[in-house]
Amino acid sequence: MNPKPQILVVEDDAFYQEFLARALGPEYDVDRAGSGHKALELMTAKTYDAVLCDLRLPGIAGKDLVGRIRAAGDEEIILIVITGFEKDWPPVEATDAKVFFYLKKGEFSPRDLKKVVQNGLLLRKSRLERRRFAEELRALNAELERKVAERTRALLESEAKYRNLFEQSMVGVYIEQGGLIRLANQKLSSLLGTRPQDLIGKPLSEFVEPSKPQGFTIVSTAEENASLQGLEEVLLRTRSGGQRVALHCSGPIRFQGADAVQGCLLDITAWKDLERQLLQHQKMESLATLVSGFAHEFNNILTAILPQAEILKMKAAEHPAIRKPVEILYTMTEKACGLTRQLLGMSRRNHVRKGPVDVNTRIHETLSFLSPTLGSSTQVQLDLDPRAGTIEGDADQVDQILMNLVLNARDAMPEGGTIRISTSLCTSTAVEARPRGSARDRTFVEILVEDTGHGIAPEHLSRIFDPFFTTKEPGKGTGLGLSVVYNVVKAHGGEIFAKSHPGKGSSFRILLPKPAPETPAQPHEQKSTKKAGKILVADPDPGTLNLFRDVLSRMHYEVIPARDGQEALDIYSRQKEAIDWVIVDGGSQSHAPHSPLHRMVTLNPRVKLIVTHPSAAPGEDQTFDLPLGPEGRIRHLELSHGPESLSRNLQRVLDLGGC
Repeated sequence: MNPKPQILVVEDDAFYQEFLARALGPEYDVDRAGSGHKALELMTAKTYDAVLCDLRLPGIAGKDLVGRIRAAGDEEIILIVITGFEKDWPPVEATDAKVFFYLKKGEFSPRDLKKVVQNGLLLRKSRLERRRFAEELRALNAELERKVAERTRALLESEAKYRNLFEQSMVGVYIEQGGLIRLANQKLSSLLGTRPQDLIGKPLSEFVEPSKPQGFTIVSTAEENASLQGLEEVLLRTRSGGQRVALHCSGPIRFQGADAVQGCLLDITAWKDLERQLLQHQKMESLATLVSGFAHEFNNILTAILPQAEILKMKAAEHPAIRKPVEILYTMTEKACGLTRQLLGMSRRNHVRKGPVDVNTRIHETLSFLSPTLGSSTQVQLDLDPRAGTIEGDADQVDQILMNLVLNARDAMPEGGTIRISTSLCTSTAVEARPRGSARDRTFVEILVEDTGHGIAPEHLSRIFDPFFTTKEPGKGTGLGLSVVYNVVKAHGGEIFAKSHPGKGSSFRILLPKPAPETPAQPHEQKSTKKAGKILVADPDPGTLNLFRDVLSRMHYEVIPARDGQEALDIYSRQKEAIDWVIVDGGSQSHAPHSPLHRMVTLNPRVKLIVTHPSAAPGEDQTFDLPLGPEGRIRHLELSHGPESLSRNLQRVLDLGGC
């Protein structure tokens, strides 16, 4: 069992210190220090893999602490700066001081923190492995040379001992003389997929060629070890036509009375695969940031457009001449909303907009939409079980699953073929690769998508859900389709399995959980959904402000509008006893100390707050460090596009808060 990574959190704020420790989770062994002196004391007694450090610390400033750690500690330790005062140490200067990452307080989530720490630990592991590989090569080469130098006498005994070391080595070893291989060990022949005797008399260049490293580069100089004649990354051409990556070093030797060159080749193919995975992960993070930013900006525009389109749609019933254009406008706006949700899904920052989804209906509608793109040479066979019924999920995301799988099946059959789609019910006892700890017997809707295409090679099957992995020709695939399918299925609490037989076709089995049967509700006094009250709404966007005024007025609430946090604070200070709820924009309102929102809570710790968000809202337990009292409330509301959706979400939040 591998030991947990050791993390040191250096933070003088006990609350934020607790937040960081909880965010990292139980998979790390976390120590805490409230000052720079305490951190140095802990580091003298224990080795840490990563240090999360604040800049403003009592005693020793965070910037000086980083310098001391770099000067006296492990060079490969991962340093992450977390601060709310960027001017104390600009990120560019921190990077020059070998700080791995720079996080600003209040601008990252626990998931972001864990991803940064995971990437840092992967980088540390790669660097330590790289150092170990280089040391092993140097030690092995030195040992081989020492053996050769010592055994000038007793030639037979010396040769026997050397041969034993030569053949049992974990690295490929050869001796080259006159431009040809004169001796090769079993490990080298295994790497090249041939026999040792087949290498004798062949030029080394037939099997080994220089490679331009695309990732980390190992550098060795004559000062480090004079016996090494260049430590380089090379490509090995195997007998089957494949390639492997190896580290190569060589040095002079006497062989059969003449000068020769002895070389060592260490297979690092697996290490390079890990390195590529890290780079792919970083590319996926960059793509997620780009897509998420675009989607959120687009979402803000739709928030203003869709309510107006919905109002026009209601008014158009009285004006037949504009009914058709208004319907087109409303339909296209709704499609744009669906596109926004799909983009948020690709960035992995959305949540499932749950509702009843009829699986068989979604299959029919998706095929109806895709039928023009399938062509006459592609036949679709359906075997849909009426008992499949509905699941709790996002209809747009279920459409995305079906669309990606059907289009992939079509692309796998360039000459045409058959796509079979079936649905059925199954229980968790029939689920293959059942998740650990899932002891409950649950019911799933099974969706099976099969094709008669060229299939997936066995060596590719385990990677098909990796981001950016594709077997299609350049320009014909991004490698994101199945990755998105996998993420959507997991977001719905489901499972996905893939099977393939090269030359015969592939099948994808998706299991989506059915909702648990509802327990009959106990009789209780029905709560009125139209209880009058007074609500203060603060939002800098006039369109959003008007939307809240219209919706809340229809719900029989008195609305007090405010254009910003300061105006809202002024109004609340005069009418706090009469105001039942305060609605504020989560994007524009700061919740830092001395901000209008913070001062409002300080003025009345019993205040009831609703914080709006343009897309997925955080958990209900997120209080933004506001000093709420026991009777205070804070609720989070996703800012829906249409008045009806906003009205439903508002009523749900107000009912939860007891208004």
